[in-house]
Order: sequence, then structure tokens, then C-alpha cells
Amino acid sequence: MTISKDKQNFQRNKLFKLLKIEKNECNFFRSKLLSKKIFKKNILENWEFRNLHNEKIPAYFIRPQEDKLYPTIIYCHAHGDNYALGRNELIKGRKSLLSDYASFLCSNGYSVLCIEMPCFGIRQKPNESSLSKSLNWYGKTLYGKMMSELISGINFLTKKKNVNKKKIFSFGFSMGATHSYWLAALDKRISKSIHICSFADLESLIKNGNHDLHNHYMTVPKLLLQFSTSSIAGLIAPRPQLVCVGLKDKLTDKVSFNKSKKELIKIYKSFGFSENLQFIIEKNSGHRETVKMRRAVLNFLSSKN
Repeated sequence: MTISKDKQNFQRNKLFKLLKIEKNECNFFRSKLLSKKIFKKNILENWEFRNLHNEKIPAYFIRPQEDKLYPTIIYCHAHGDNYALGRNELIKGRKSLLSDYASFLCSNGYSVLCIEMPCFGIRQKPNESSLSKSLNWYGKTLYGKMMSELISGINFLTKKKNVNKKKIFSFGFSMGATHSYWLAALDKRISKSIHICSFADLESLIKNGNHDLHNHYMTVPKLLLQFSTSSIAGLIAPRPQLVCVGLKDKLTDKVSFNKSKKELIKIYKSFGFSENLQFIIEKNSGHRETVKMRRAVLNFLSSKN
């Protein structure tokens, strides 16, 4: 299997078309800093963005107090049917995570941006089912809307003081994991991608019925006629990618995960960068972060590749 960068760009454009994303949707038209405070010895900024349709989009940006350039992570929050949590996952954590990631990442020298996705936090109305349907009826997708906002977040970071533009990484758990590797697939400015508990072949999930554990946001018409999980994650290659799964997790069962794993390994091998692809596989773990995963995240972020 040989994949050229030209073919990757072609596939990337196809993915944008499937998501129904227009270029003018990938920028915030207004960015306003609402407040700034000290949070666990770090500087926490509360931002409000506005998109093309003048929607309010809240976000947190947090960094250590020292005034210097920081490698920066776009933190993609999870779903877990906890619509109220949204971006607060960054600073409060959730039951499936070992702790909040804001203090963990800042204490290790990173700044972090977390954008509140549609249907979460203060954006719970319209709800996920309602918004998915209305967007589909207008020829758009909720997933495309989410991805366009995350790409807008990258644009925001490239203009922000204290951000090392060459070291912008994506990270997420569960829904956030899917967002993380899709974002890196769509935007080459993401130099490393980490995703926890969401990497599995979708056709295999359909066969065993576990695909229905994903929520409406994942509905992208005709996706599997043109792409697989591995071919999307493969658009990140040869950039570094860390994949963490638990095989007791119904969303990343052994059969579904192994199919995507084998295909992704082939893609990285075709670029001659097999060492840039790492896996943490917990055989007896379910849909949750483990100590081994947390250690791997820090090691992966700090590695030179």
C-alpha cells in the first residue's frame, strides 16, 4: 500500500465535502475574552467566539502563568450523554478520566484550548437529535459543524500569543477521541494526535450492533461508501499518532479495533514512519482512561518525534 501526499490531499478534500463544510465556516468572525482568573496556579481565560451565523461559542484557554511560548493542545471534550458538562470537562474532569486534564497538562508545560461543542453546556438547545435532523434537511451535518468549529479553533490559536504554532496537538476521549483524529486528518497544522477509547472499524461495529452506541452527531451520509476509520486516521500519517483503547469497551471491541489497527499500521509503514504510530491496548479495560494510558499521553507529548 503506497499513499502519496497528493492522494492524501485529494482524500482530505473528499472528507470535507462529505461533512458539508464550506471554507467560510472554518473561521470565528468575532473573538471576545470575557474574563481571566487564576485556576490551580494557572491562567484560565473564558472566551466567547461568534461564527458565520452569529452563534455564541464558549471556550476555555488555560496556560501556566509564565509569559512564554507553549506547545498547545486542542482538547476535544467527550459526550457520555452528559450534555451539561461540555467544556467544563477540561477543568472538572469526568468519571471516565483519572483527573481533569487542565491541571495535568499545564503542570507539564502545555497550554490548552477547549471549545464547547453544539448541544453541550450553554449550547444544549437545540438538542442533538433536533439539530442533527435540521442540519441534515438543509444538506449539512452536525459532525461537519463540530469539525468546522474545531478547525476555527486552530485558526484562533495560530494568532494567539503564548502559542507555539509548530506544536499544536489534538487530544480527546470518547467523542473527543473521534474529534481528535478527524481534526488531525482534516488539518495538517495538527502536529500530533492523541485519541482514547474510540478507534474501531465502523463496518465491524455495524455487524455486531455496537454502532448504535454512538450518538446522532456521528451521522455522516455516505461515509462508509468512501472511507473507513483507518483511512480517515491514515490521513494523519506520517505525523505522530497515539491510539489508546480498552478491548472490553463495546465501542472498541477486539475484532473492530484490530481491523482498523492493521490497516493503519500499513499506512504508516508505506510512509516509512512506523515509529510514529503508537498503540496502548488494555485487554481488560472498558470505556475509561487507565494509568497506563495517562503515562503514555505524557510520554507521547514530550517525545521529539
